Amino acid sequence: MLILKNISIRRRLTLIIMAISSISVLLTTLVISSIGVYHMRENIVSELGQAAAIVGASNKAALTFDVYDKTPESLGVFSEYKTIIQACLYDHKSALGETINMVIAPAHYTNKQYPLAKDCPQDVSERIVIENNSIDMMKPISGDDGELIGYIFLESTLEQIDTYIRKQTSIALTVAMAALIVSYLLAIYLQKAISRPILNLADTARRISRDKDYTVRAATLPRSEGEYNNELVILTNSFNDMLTEIGARDKQLKQQFSELEKAKDVAESANRAKSQFLANISHELRTPLNAIIGFSSILMNQLFGPLGDQKYWEYSKDINESGTHLLDIINDILDLSKAEAGKLSMNFEEVHIGKSINKCITILAERAEKNKVTIVADVPKMLPPIIADRLRFIQILLNIMSNAIKFTKPDGKVTITARSKEVSGEITHFIITIQDTGIGMSRADMDKALQSFGQVDSGLNRKYEGTGLGLPLTKKLMELHHGSIEFESEVGSGTTVFLTFPAMPPEGAGYEQL
Repeated sequence: MLILKNISIRRRLTLIIMAISSISVLLTTLVISSIGVYHMRENIVSELGQAAAIVGASNKAALTFDVYDKTPESLGVFSEYKTIIQACLYDHKSALGETINMVIAPAHYTNKQYPLAKDCPQDVSERIVIENNSIDMMKPISGDDGELIGYIFLESTLEQIDTYIRKQTSIALTVAMAALIVSYLLAIYLQKAISRPILNLADTARRISRDKDYTVRAATLPRSEGEYNNELVILTNSFNDMLTEIGARDKQLKQQFSELEKAKDVAESANRAKSQFLANISHELRTPLNAIIGFSSILMNQLFGPLGDQKYWEYSKDINESGTHLLDIINDILDLSKAEAGKLSMNFEEVHIGKSINKCITILAERAEKNKVTIVADVPKMLPPIIADRLRFIQILLNIMSNAIKFTKPDGKVTITARSKEVSGEITHFIITIQDTGIGMSRADMDKALQSFGQVDSGLNRKYEGTGLGLPLTKKLMELHHGSIEFESEVGSGTTVFLTFPAMPPEGAGYEQL
């Protein structure tokens, strides 16, 4: 089987057919020869038994009355048997041992064609022994009254069996050679009828796979009368039909792909126009907003004297807070536009995780106190610094923490933890977890929250303020850090956000370790 494993179907088919034919011929010849040899031996034993019986019957009187003048002549009948080597006649006395090893003289026949290999045996027990390419037979001779009167020994050659075996071997070899020739011719025919069409299909499939040309067709087999149900014809036609179907689908897919490419170009162009518009309008809005925030701050702090009525101070404070909020929104729009356009640059450096988290807690402390939310930080003191953009890293934390505070009910809690992930004793990632006890989200809400301008509470009477830019921008910033953001949330049971940062940005990310 190992020999057939790495050869072609054509040669494999040839070898199998030739091997089966040769083995069948040899086994058949072996069985026939074995049966022939068995029958030949049986015939020789039967002929020897008949000859012994004939000679014994003709010598009954001589053995009974001890008159042996005609005995040698009676043994001469064995000359008609070409296979008998020698014959020995024993009287009862010599058989009993009164005259030890005494063959009735001269009652001993030998065939002159064969050299005498052995003398008449001393053991006169009845037997038939086949050995050394000869048969030894010792038969008793009984008188008319059934009394034992002597023995006759016959030795016959088995050369005719050897001749028969040589002849059968010659016939077997001749037939085997003829079978090999016939099987080889049969294999060639089968190759033409079976393997050649299959190989043609394989070559066609290989050419189509290489050139991606579905107009190619496999050569169709001739359909002569009575061959309409031929399996290879059906296979070839089915293969060609399949190619026709694939070609049609390929053409359809190419057309659809072309249409999708055009639609993609249109969408990308529209997205670039949107990003450019947002960037332009954001820059246009930031200048007057900075003036509004600055002048309202002057009024709120009464830098040039008292305003008079208390309402003026309250209105200036509202103007300042509204302007600051609007500027934050515009900054988020500008950052998201830059990120989507691939123009938001990152400045990687070592950043202390614990200090950054504490800074964010300080910034959000007033909002947390107003909402009656407790903020808890759990950061190991020995945690190594992270490689990140300091400003964007803090912006990520602020976006997630402010959302956690916003959606947590009074007397709730927001927990921030940080840990490192090690592989084989080496830090590979930093994981920052922000967990709240807020309202939570469903899976559909999480997917919606990650979309630009997507908001879970989007009704006109929605309870929670916001533009829906915080999480999409955070996701973009995490991607720029080569990290990931994941959510675990359940409605009514709070939300947990996992921020995973690589310990070292990939090469070419803008950070070189000294």
